[in-house]
Order: sequence, then C-alpha cells, then structure tokens
Amino acid sequence: MKKPRSTLGSLSSLATLATLAILACALLTRSAQAQSAAATLAEAPPSAQTLSLGTDRWHARVSAANGGITSFQLLDKAYEVDGKPYDVVTTEKPQYLPLVVHVDGIATAALTAASWHPETLSDRAVRLRTIVDGIGIERKLEAGNGPYQLWVTTTLGNRGDKPRKLALREATYHYVARKAENGAISFLPARSSAHSSVLCHHGEDLERIDHVKLSQPKSWSGDVRFAAVENVYFLNAIVGEGAGSRACTLSSEDRGIDDGGKPLGALLRAELAYPTVTLQPGEHITLHALAYLGPKTPSELAVAGHSLRESINAGFFTKLSDGLTLLLGIIHSGIGNWGLAIILLTFFVKLVLYPLTHKQMESMAKMKELKPEMDKLNALYADDREKKGAAVMELYRKKGVNPMAGCLPVLLQLPIWFSLYASLSSNIHLFHAPFALWWRDLSSPDPFFVLPLALGVLMFVQQKLTPPAGADPMQQKMMLYMMPTMITSFMLFLPAGLCLYMFTNSALSIAQQKFIESRLRNAVSAAAATTESLPSDSGDAQQGNPKHAERRLRRGRK
Repeated sequence: MKKPRSTLGSLSSLATLATLAILACALLTRSAQAQSAAATLAEAPPSAQTLSLGTDRWHARVSAANGGITSFQLLDKAYEVDGKPYDVVTTEKPQYLPLVVHVDGIATAALTAASWHPETLSDRAVRLRTIVDGIGIERKLEAGNGPYQLWVTTTLGNRGDKPRKLALREATYHYVARKAENGAISFLPARSSAHSSVLCHHGEDLERIDHVKLSQPKSWSGDVRFAAVENVYFLNAIVGEGAGSRACTLSSEDRGIDDGGKPLGALLRAELAYPTVTLQPGEHITLHALAYLGPKTPSELAVAGHSLRESINAGFFTKLSDGLTLLLGIIHSGIGNWGLAIILLTFFVKLVLYPLTHKQMESMAKMKELKPEMDKLNALYADDREKKGAAVMELYRKKGVNPMAGCLPVLLQLPIWFSLYASLSSNIHLFHAPFALWWRDLSSPDPFFVLPLALGVLMFVQQKLTPPAGADPMQQKMMLYMMPTMITSFMLFLPAGLCLYMFTNSALSIAQQKFIESRLRNAVSAAAATTESLPSDSGDAQQGNPKHAERRLRRGRK
C-alpha cells in the first residue's frame, strides 16, 4: 500500500520548481538586457559613448572606449565662435584624442580593443577600469581647483604571475588646417590665430617649434615640466606630477593632399613619457598628471603653475609686455571697449615717450630744413659719392646738425614698441572682442581692409613730411611709395587690434611732428626778430655798456 504523498511536500516541490523557473527567467532576461545594452552601445552615436564632467568654466566629454577627451568646451561667452562654445579638442579619431591611454609593455592592438568599465563619480569626476594582458588599468579624470585644469590619475597593477616592465605615456594631439593658417608672416610675432606650434619645457629651457619646421620627431629627457600643443590664443598641455625624470617628444605629420599636391593640414603631437618600472606580481603604481586645456591668460596659467605661464610668447621683453597687457586691462575695465582701450593705451605710451620722440622729430625737422641745400649737393656731386659725403658732413657742421641725434631715441623706444606689438599679438582678451561698426573681432584681420588702407595713407603722409635726408631723388621716391605699400600689405593679414594701434600711433606721430615743426619755425622767427631789433655793438660801446651789448647780441643769436 502506497503512502499518500504529503501535501506539504508537494507544495514544497512546486515552490522549488517555481523558484527555479523564476530564476531562469530572470537570468535569461538579464542576459537579453545585457545583449541589448551592448548592441545599443555599439550602435549608438559617439556622444552616447562618452562620460561628462566639468565646472562652471568648462564642460568635457571622455570616451568610454579609451579614456581620451572627445570634447573640452569653454563656457565663457568671450570665447564663443559663431555662437557656439570654443572647443579646445580639434581631433576626432579615437587614437588621436588628447589624454588617450598609452602603455609601453602592452600591445597597442590589445589596448585599443580593450573593454572599459566607465563610472561617473560626480559632476566633476569620472573613472574607467579595465584589465588588458594581465595588467589592471584604472584611469580617473577629475576637475582641478584652478580654471581649465583636469587632474589625471592612472594606476597600473600587475595581475599576472610574472614581473612586467611598463611605462605610461601621456599624449595630446591637435589638428590644424593649412587654410586656417593662411596669412601667417613668419618673421613677425603676429600670426593667424590658428597658427600652431608644439612645446616642451625641460630644465630652464622652453622649446617652441613651428610645426612646419618639425620634419622629424624631437625628444628631451630629464627635468621635463610639461609638453603641449598650442595656437596663438589657446593651450593644450600635460604636466607630469611627482618626483622622477620624464621625457617629452614633439612631432608633426602632414595629413591629406589637395589638388595641387600640398598638405591639407597637420597633426601635432606632444607626449610626456614616464620612466619604465618593473612591477612584481600583485604590485601596482599610481601616476599623476595635470592637464591644462584653455586660454593663454597670464593669471590662470600662473595659478596652474609648472612654468605654464611661459607658454605666452612675448619675445625678449616678456616683463614689459606683461605690464602693457595689465595696463590695457585696467583701461578696459574703465571704458568697457577693447578698441577704445587700445587707442587710449597708444595715447599713454606716446605721452610717456614724448621726451624721446621730441628729440627724434626735432632732429628730423632740422634735417628737413636742409633739404634744398642737400638737393644742390646731390646735383653737384651726382657722380662722386666721396666728395658728396664730405660736402654733406661740412654742411651738417656749419648748420650745427647731428644726423645721428634722431637714432638714439628710436633705439631706446624699440623695446616698448616690440613689447606693445607682442602683447597685442597674443592677448587672449582680444579674441573675438568687438570694437565698432564692422570691426567685430580685434583678433582677426579687418574684413574690408579699411584700417590697413588708411594706415597706408598715413604712412605715405609721414614719408612725404620727412623724406630721408641725403638720399637722391630716386631713393626718396622709392621710399615714398615702397614703405607705405609694404606696411599696408603686412597689415592686410594681421589682427585688427594691431592695425588699430599702428593707425593711432601714426596719426599721433604726424600731429606731433607738425606741432614740433611749428614750434621750431616760431622759434627761428622770434630769434630773427630779436636779432634785427638789437642795436649795433658800436652804439652800445658809445653808451659805455660794451659787455651788456655783447651779452644781448649773444642772446639774440641763440
């Protein structure tokens, strides 16, 4: 006789079967969701495969595929281009993104194919983790305390059973189109705002290389502070943190070919390499780097430290250029227009230099008075340069004119001119800064060439007012037309802010020159009138005052 089946046991069995069925269904559902998520990730646009972080000054996106920066947008309206935030990142291909992970000792193909686990830690920090070829890699990117700073922390751990030699390399990239660089003039500090270079600061030296001149990669090792790519107004730099030597490598490659066989652009690369380390099984190492991606403003670069301030290219007179930049900012804070600030700064510099320019222009005016006699000497000794030179020097001696008197003031003014020129060339505050009318961007050339042409006219007037003394008529004619034409040609491609300064300076120079010439004419007329009104020496002697008469005559001659 069979024992009756326990109702409780039957219920327990049914419950177990139901539980197993539910668990199986859950596992199948989770697997399907995972496959669906993987398919979505593979098919999603790039923006869906990125992590976001930022501050009130910038917003960045990090690739979930390799840790590179796909976008770093500056949120300040002053840096907007066509109404959109300026993006410091200029590359698109995954392998050329700034801060993409490179590790010597791990095959590049394996690293490229690695599957990363991305995490958003906060609004200001993200993290990615993976295991490749027995090496655990953890990458954390976090907004720094200073503006436009991004801290990058990389941890490498040996998960295998054998020692491994590894070396971390941090690299940043920048693409620039040749078309965007048009208008660059190699021997002037002012360039097209897109003109790009690569930098490496090692020891006390800063290497800045025009990418066009970088035919082969160049490397430096030792006390390397940073490696960077730049254009005129923005910097993309990597700073190595911590003790130990590092190396930097700079390179540039042409990319694309146009119909004429010339490159369409160039890919610039600046890399910072850490020393090779040997990790025993179970060991790990953590390395830190600071990235700066932003405008080349002196104050914000100084906050970042590590000599990044030196990336602003002001030539030999950096301190003076910094002072002029600071003064321009102070003037702007009072009037709110960068164009007017440039005009007032030019007035101020002209006022400070007035004692020097007065001596220079006074000498030029005296030389101009000798022009009729110089023309006679040119005609008389047209075929004998030696006799003409001796006659000219004799004329200078008789008239009490020193032809070199105007040279020293010019030499003393050169540092200020170059510093002002350099400060206006690289001043980030002029980036897309409006002035008036159609001058909507003082960092770009005048769209209608009005300022360059007006400057050419003023240069012509200056040459007309002060023809070079001692030059023959043909040389004078060449200078009269050649100098204004050359200056105008340069200014067609230089920033409108620079052209505004040159125009204002030329207008002030003409006004000052006319004022000095007027004073000299009045002084000569007054001296002549005084001499004519003086009594003769004999008359004074008959009155018994020979010394007084002689003193008056001497005063009249002066």
